[in-house]
Amino acid sequence: MSDTILNKKFQEKYKALNKAQKEAVDAIDGPVMVVAGPGTGKTTILTLRIANILKETDTPPSGILALTFTDAGAKVMRLKLREIIGSSADLVRIHTFHGFASSVIAEFPDHFPHLSRSTQITEIEAEAIVREILKDKKFSKLRPFGDKDYYIGKILGAIRDCKKEAWTPDVVKSFAKEEIERVKTNEDSISTRGSSKGELKADALKRIEKCERTILFSDVYSEYEIKKREERKMDFDDLLFELLLALQKDELLLRLLQEKFLYILVDEHQDTNDSQNLIVTLLANFFENPNVFVVGDEKQAIYRFQGASVENFLKFQNIWKSMKVITLKSNYRSHQSILDATFSMIENNYADGEHLGLRTILKSESKTKQKPIEVVSAGNSQSADNYLVKKLKEIHKNAFESTVAVIVRKNREVEHILNICEAGGVPVSAERGTDVFSHPVGILYFNLLEYLDDPTKVECLAETLAVGLWKVSFTKGKDLISKLRSSNIEIEKEIPALNKLQQEITNSGVISFLILVGDLSGFTELTTKNPLSAEVWRSIIDLSRDIAERQKISDPKVLIKELLAYRKTAETKSIKIGGGKLDANIHIMTAHGSKGLEYDLVFLPFATEESWMRHTFGSSFVLPREKDEKDEIRDARRLFYVAMTRAREHVEIVVPLEDNLGKIFTPLRFISEMDKNHVKYIDTPAVHELPKSFKLSDIESQRRSDMIEHTKRTIVEKGLSVTALNHYMVCPRQFFYKSILKIPEAPSVSSEKGIAMHKALAYVWKEEDRSVKNISRVIEDTVKDYFHVSLLPSFEKEIIVEELLESAPKVATALHGYFQSEGKVFTEIWEERAFDTTFGKKQISFNLHGQLDAVIDLADKVGVFDYKTREALSVNAIKGETKDSDGNYFRQLVFYKILLGTNSKYKGKQIEPALIFVKPDSKGRCPTIVLPIEKEDEAKVMSEVEALVQSVWSEKFLEADCEDKDCKYCKMFKLIV
Repeated sequence: MSDTILNKKFQEKYKALNKAQKEAVDAIDGPVMVVAGPGTGKTTILTLRIANILKETDTPPSGILALTFTDAGAKVMRLKLREIIGSSADLVRIHTFHGFASSVIAEFPDHFPHLSRSTQITEIEAEAIVREILKDKKFSKLRPFGDKDYYIGKILGAIRDCKKEAWTPDVVKSFAKEEIERVKTNEDSISTRGSSKGELKADALKRIEKCERTILFSDVYSEYEIKKREERKMDFDDLLFELLLALQKDELLLRLLQEKFLYILVDEHQDTNDSQNLIVTLLANFFENPNVFVVGDEKQAIYRFQGASVENFLKFQNIWKSMKVITLKSNYRSHQSILDATFSMIENNYADGEHLGLRTILKSESKTKQKPIEVVSAGNSQSADNYLVKKLKEIHKNAFESTVAVIVRKNREVEHILNICEAGGVPVSAERGTDVFSHPVGILYFNLLEYLDDPTKVECLAETLAVGLWKVSFTKGKDLISKLRSSNIEIEKEIPALNKLQQEITNSGVISFLILVGDLSGFTELTTKNPLSAEVWRSIIDLSRDIAERQKISDPKVLIKELLAYRKTAETKSIKIGGGKLDANIHIMTAHGSKGLEYDLVFLPFATEESWMRHTFGSSFVLPREKDEKDEIRDARRLFYVAMTRAREHVEIVVPLEDNLGKIFTPLRFISEMDKNHVKYIDTPAVHELPKSFKLSDIESQRRSDMIEHTKRTIVEKGLSVTALNHYMVCPRQFFYKSILKIPEAPSVSSEKGIAMHKALAYVWKEEDRSVKNISRVIEDTVKDYFHVSLLPSFEKEIIVEELLESAPKVATALHGYFQSEGKVFTEIWEERAFDTTFGKKQISFNLHGQLDAVIDLADKVGVFDYKTREALSVNAIKGETKDSDGNYFRQLVFYKILLGTNSKYKGKQIEPALIFVKPDSKGRCPTIVLPIEKEDEAKVMSEVEALVQSVWSEKFLEADCEDKDCKYCKMFKLIV
């Protein structure tokens, strides 16, 4: 795109701005804060301001850092910027805060040596570390009798809170000690009456006890960080915390980043916490009047639970007194009735005269006809459900072009609305959440494990027979259930799969055995009938893998006992997955998930105190900033404000007055705070009729529809890898089960060997000494470490380790030259590029992506290397031109070239993909095969991607068998549809 065209696009968008918006775009020097309420065009301002910086200064795109709160926000910002400045947008550093921290750690590894080889800590590992620390007698008060694990979750939650606020263990301990002294010396703490006169009041004693417990917590926190580092583990919040500590202590790193980023922009600033604000402050303090631009709206601060606060929002004004404040007052989304009603409600968050600069009355620039907000009082929950489904049906039928949001407070309410809409035949889209342990599939699998652990629990086996597991007929299953209490029945003879499991339990790897339980019982097939069930199954295996790796369990019997024990102590294990139709015009979401979105119509069901108001029972520790009840109310009011201001044309609030059993609900208090001139009240009586059930044919049709919609959603939201494309080229049903549902598979010898060698070769690049001797040492150490925790059976691990250790010196010798390559080396890097196409009149957009083993950037070319832990193949075999080859390796190389070809930092350079076969041949060589890739090769792969998309969106990709008559995926498909 030429500079003339780009400048024209900028001018077109700039001319459409109002006076205040232009002022924000033009104010490119010095600190600036923009107060931008809902619908005021903040994303447009941010992107145009970046474009203006590039237009008016000599700052390179990489010298601009834009920080936002969510991945979705970063994606939208980059797409909008791309519309204005073209491919240069890809060079602007647009990140979430965590994404920025991760990129700095990756870019400057020498400044974070202790994080080398660190991996993300799992929930199981974190709990195990705290549990081990608490075994010390000095922490006995944190291991109460009867429930020794009571404080583990609370400790980990408090550690997360501390990191968001940049509170170290010493800060927490000092605060707790000071608080004890304050309580003891406070006159209000002393009783003035009764038998306790002159002594500390009970409340004061309780506060001191909590402070003393906090001092213990600070010591646990300190030891937790030490042990985590020793085990080379990081948690999510460590990314920001480690960056913050480095910027505070590492002067060189700070200077490097300060000199690199000349302009800093922060979106959704009201949602930032102390750690995030400190990072921005440190980066910006290179200049007396730094080029910092923050945009936000205190009224939309809905992440206080993550450390955000109004104090943070105003903090920069106190740091940089010259900060210019610009207030946007024009709203281009909602009509005036919505704005006035919501403003009168949110005003209750402020005392008289408080934060007047943030309490902006918005003026609507919308041409939509005004309509009052409707508050529907439904006699009971069933009446509320019926009313909502009826309204949504009418909209779907008569106003299909309208976009609709149904916004709720809790994840479980999303599931409820999705279910009643599907039962009522209303096509909707939603992200549904569930608890693995309480989902029917989770309950069923744990019943299988309960019986395998203790065969006397015949009731667990009976429940699995009742739902059709064990591949027995209904009649036989019914008879077996009636006989189970008899001591005469030999159940293994009646169910051969049980006998097979008894034989395999001593020979299988731990994860292999759990998957075998699923396969032989028919459980795996059952989970493939529904995307959410498949996700639950995958989560169970992921959890099992975490427990087995953490506790180094190699016996399936032991792992089953640990899984059952974990289920008893864990409260929940939540997962989320998209549901409904991808392209539906009706969307169901939580209020937090609605942030940044807008719709024509917004429905707010469950508008009760019971649903919207948090009922907290106090924290276990005393931290430097504590929330009170008023904070909780203000937080909920902000959240309701955000939900309502998503609407362009109309808002309907549905208030069920009681549940279906007669329990009374309290209408949400915020409804009465809205200006009555903009509210209309409607009553609908209670009903007690149940929703109609699906016919069997409807259920089967719905199941097929769920499969197709889940496939579309997965492609659009998560993109497409070359592995997925290869699966599709072999068999579309294999693609569905392996790449879309991701049905759990047992670890194999080849996959484990590959992972170990890939890790080893990546570690070699991080070594300064890349001599043959040291390369061999790194490979040997990595192999030993990896297979020490691998979940393969012991005898298989021994064979692989022996093979890889024996080959390590040969691999080191063969690849020594490769590891001496000049140029900038990137290992295990993630690359992606946009893919756009159409189906009919529908635009389809998603990312192609892949993780590349190694990229070496030289002066005039870029080498792309993929490691294969097998014997070398001929060029013809790689390209799929021999009898038994499939061409998957060549397609992979072409795909990687396509990915790098759109990366502007490699523009004009020749891209040379190559395979390195790291299993030495008979002469000790590890051949590197570079294959020339022509434009025709790229076009062919892109056409294959296109064919996949057209097949999925035409909803025909699952219809035909593949060419392999023995394909297990085709057989599985026939069993479930």
